[in-house]
This record gives sequence, C-alpha cells and structure tokens, in this order.
Amino acid sequence: MLDELRRGAAEDTFDFDEAESEAEGAIVVEEDLEEKVDRLFLGMTAVERMFLSLFFFLVVVVIGILLLLVTGRIQF
Repeated sequence: MLDELRRGAAEDTFDFDEAESEAEGAIVVEEDLEEKVDRLFLGMTAVERMFLSLFFFLVVVVIGILLLLVTGRIQF
C-alpha cells in the first residue's frame, strides 16, 4: 500500500504546458476516471462495503446492550 503511494507521488508531475490542446487534456481526464473506477477499496464493491458496515454496526449494538445488561444499567 505504501509502495503504491510512493509510486503515485513519484509519477505525479505538475507540468502545465499551455501548448497542450484541450482535447488531449480531456482524454487524460477520462483515463484517470476509468482508473479510479477500476480501483476497489479493500477489494470490495460498494454493496459489499455497505453490508460490512451494517454488520459492524449491529455487532456494536449487540455488545453495547449486553454490557448494559451485565452492569445492571438496564433490566428486562
């Protein structure tokens, strides 16, 4: 992960050539957009990340309720 970050920082160039046409700039933006879409966070799609976050939320809620029951803060 850190190696990818270093490579990305090394590849970034901030050369703004005014002679470059707008059409060429648009192609670069499209390529960057495709590259960002292809990347997945932790190798998961958005739906998989949503279910994982819901699972973690439910685990925290259940553990919280159990701790409240054990400490006697709530009673049924």
